[in-house]
Amino acid sequence: MGGSRWVAVAVALAMGVWTGGCERPASHQARTGFAARPELLEFGASALGRTKAMKLRLANQGRASYRVEGARSSLPNVSIPPFEPFTLSAGAEQEIEVRFTPDVEGDVQGQLEVLTDASGESVAQVPVTGRGVKALVEVPETALDFGNVSLGLVEMREVTVRNPSDVESPLVVSVHGSDADQFSAGAELPSVLAPHETRKVPVAFSPVRLGPAQAAVHVTVCEGCEPAVVTLAGTGVASMLEVTPLRVDFGRVAVGATAEARITVRNQGSEALSYKGAALLEDPSGVFKVVSAPVLSNDLLPPGAVAEVRVSFTPVATGRVRDGRVEVAVRKPDTTSPGPKVSLAGEGGASCVEVTPARLDFGAVAFGMTATRDVTVHNHCRDEAAVTGLALTTRTGGYFTLAQPPASLPVAPGSSVKVGLTFSPRVGLTGESGGQLTVTTSHAGATATDGVELAGEGRAFPPCEYVLPPSLDFGQVPVGSKVALGVTLRNTGTQACYLSALQLASGSDGTFQAEPVGHRVLAPGKKATLVVRFQPDVEGAFQGLAEGWVSHPTLGHPLVSLSGRGVQGCFSVQPTTVDFGLSRLSCGARTREFMAYNDCPGDVKVTGMTLVQPGPEFAVSGPLPATLPAGARVKLTAKYTPREEGDDAATVRFTLADGTVYNAGLLARALSKTDQTDRFFQEAEAKVDVLFVIDNSGSMMEEQQSLGANFSAFLSAATAARVDYRIGVTTTGLDPSPGGWSECPGGALGGENGRLFPVDGSSPRIITPETPNAAQVFATNTQVGVCHWNEQGLDAAWRALSDPLLYNLDDPRTPQSADGNGGFLRQDAKLAIIALSDEEDFSSQPVAFYETYFLALKGNDPAKVTFNAVVGPEDLSTCPTSSSSGTRYMALAQKLGGVVDSICTPNWAASLEKLSESAFGPNRNFPLTQKPADAGALTVRVDGAPVADGWTYDARTNAVIFDRQRAPMPGALVEVTYPLGCP
Repeated sequence: MGGSRWVAVAVALAMGVWTGGCERPASHQARTGFAARPELLEFGASALGRTKAMKLRLANQGRASYRVEGARSSLPNVSIPPFEPFTLSAGAEQEIEVRFTPDVEGDVQGQLEVLTDASGESVAQVPVTGRGVKALVEVPETALDFGNVSLGLVEMREVTVRNPSDVESPLVVSVHGSDADQFSAGAELPSVLAPHETRKVPVAFSPVRLGPAQAAVHVTVCEGCEPAVVTLAGTGVASMLEVTPLRVDFGRVAVGATAEARITVRNQGSEALSYKGAALLEDPSGVFKVVSAPVLSNDLLPPGAVAEVRVSFTPVATGRVRDGRVEVAVRKPDTTSPGPKVSLAGEGGASCVEVTPARLDFGAVAFGMTATRDVTVHNHCRDEAAVTGLALTTRTGGYFTLAQPPASLPVAPGSSVKVGLTFSPRVGLTGESGGQLTVTTSHAGATATDGVELAGEGRAFPPCEYVLPPSLDFGQVPVGSKVALGVTLRNTGTQACYLSALQLASGSDGTFQAEPVGHRVLAPGKKATLVVRFQPDVEGAFQGLAEGWVSHPTLGHPLVSLSGRGVQGCFSVQPTTVDFGLSRLSCGARTREFMAYNDCPGDVKVTGMTLVQPGPEFAVSGPLPATLPAGARVKLTAKYTPREEGDDAATVRFTLADGTVYNAGLLARALSKTDQTDRFFQEAEAKVDVLFVIDNSGSMMEEQQSLGANFSAFLSAATAARVDYRIGVTTTGLDPSPGGWSECPGGALGGENGRLFPVDGSSPRIITPETPNAAQVFATNTQVGVCHWNEQGLDAAWRALSDPLLYNLDDPRTPQSADGNGGFLRQDAKLAIIALSDEEDFSSQPVAFYETYFLALKGNDPAKVTFNAVVGPEDLSTCPTSSSSGTRYMALAQKLGGVVDSICTPNWAASLEKLSESAFGPNRNFPLTQKPADAGALTVRVDGAPVADGWTYDARTNAVIFDRQRAPMPGALVEVTYPLGCP
């Protein structure tokens, strides 16, 4: 909004505008300085039938006083409450209120007029815009700052969303921005907010890179509206460690050549850091290398010391390579926190200046005509580059020419320039034409040459038979409002027709705007539409010209005159343009509403309402023509039925009794796409970290024994797939038991508070494939005791996987030694959490909080996290030993794609086998990007072969889920095709 600036309009004092007062003596005339803040009143999205108010501040920046007599609006749904006239002396200010109450959906634009007793220009104008929407979601927060967060940890915040309306409002939350991979917002939220419902959305920041991170949470406030935006900020830190740079971009390096760069690691703290060199974590293109990393005494980086790591880039092909990452193994002693990671980027080629596309195809072009396309030169360098040479070579066929002089073109860092090319086929020479554009660039004293292959085809087209209206009259349009109408050229012949271009002609008044329509071949009956927008800024008449070029010996340059008039009238139509947006041909008709207003002091007779369009796509209905009494509002309905791909436009023309004409535009774009194909690659899960959360209340003794006795069944899938696992156990107890009939072993009196059991180290706390007698160790670690009474399993899992336990070998809050969870969670491993309890969870946060947190630990990849629940079932009659249903555990398991089983399972071996497949097996859950129109029409292919069974579609999660024994093998390509639904 322009509210941060003052707009001064010089106004000379004169006679009253509304009061008809006496003329002032010339001796009283002086210069005044009218100012309004903001300069543009932007109401934004506003719920239908609800009033949004804004303040407009008026000020006098001149030396003489002037009087404000009143204010009025050109829009019927924007009003100014009555106020007493007032005088503004030099330097004085006063606010007036402006209200917006939309009646129908759509954009409105107009002007607010402030009337004074000044001479000359006695009316000051302030533009007004707004958008009517059906419902609205409010988001009070505008920004969240997570502060400094250590790498590998997760910090949580909340965003509030509330629905102030009396109807359901859609709720869609997403994260956007360059660092969106480090932030996440609550998944599996409901699709709508109930009337007057308020909900807290958890937001997580889990830095994977050092340095500042920025993103934004977008909350959809209503269909078709701009989202509410909450900016996110945080900084990934690694104690007192400085690593520069955090991203090494080698730029463009010649194929086969090697470029080197340095990464500096500095210990800015007062304690030595553990240091064990550096290693490549990712190098998908095989082009990066750690050239050298110093070996330090005792593997320690002393305070103030610096280590320098050298990395290299050797491209093997032209083009940008996939990013790599190098990890510097430096961290605080006695922790397992991840070391800082530096991204590596580069491109194979001759320079850091990129020329795109590599091949430019003009397609078919009519003999005697031309087609124009652009080549773009991008400067990816850190400083200015230049295009120093352009050369064209035509090898075969027609003529390729430059649309501009081959002069030197500077290209600023990070920007681009376009080089225009034209293709003119050689008359009579059919077949493909070929050529090459050579682009020479210079940067930092070096030159590079890129080639662009050119192609085109000369074709003889018969004289184009077409229809095109000779003129397009926008009629009377309220000042500040925008009307969009279409200039449609249709091929009425029986053969294909060539259109070279359709655009606004140079010299048209600036109130007309249009995006050009490029060259194309029009099949018989097909059309091209130029959408022209007219927005008058003052009263008066405006003119323009639209022009096209088609294949015709004498009528090849059709022209369409454009005209319109800006007015300050009391009759209006809102929105002035009804835009249906994108519509699929298979979805049939859509309807939208708009309104006619009579804000005149007397009756207005509408003698005609006419729909003008080049085809049958649109229809309009409503109680017009009619005589509208003062203050009348008439609701109209527009219907759109798409018939063919492309832009459609129509004009609704309202004729008044005095002969004046007002127009409303109808716009839409039709697509023929009817289905969607989502593609997934099945990844191998070679590493899995499993956290058991076991209820240590008084009724769990038998279940703990059954769990420990069936360890081999749990490891069945892991053994078959040779999984590298780590298994740890914690309890649902957060605080030590106050004592009673039973005490819990392990050294924490049942209050593990997320620490792995046993905290006293009497048994190995992390089980791996190398753990001796692993089955006995697991049986011991699952005997956590039955001393507690307050089951808080979700909090326990969260604390086990958060600071300070997650990466520290010792919990600094407790007297026990070596009771941290460092060494359990690995960044590149899948995380499986398994909760066992015969009681409901009584943790402190909503389920969505834990979902967001656990996903953030794994980069928001749902394939990397599962939550499994062996708890009291919903039907407690089937489980008499369970005192309550574990509904919160089950809800989280459903959201994170895990197994749900009864704590009263009669066959623990079978239940643990299911848990084993969930934890260690391949991914079976493949979420779709859009909702299918018909779930029965889904088709699934694995590595190109159709798969007719062994999978199901889950409508609740909108995902294809494979049976346990039919999951795709690691490395497989999974393709799901389905028909798209309609809005």
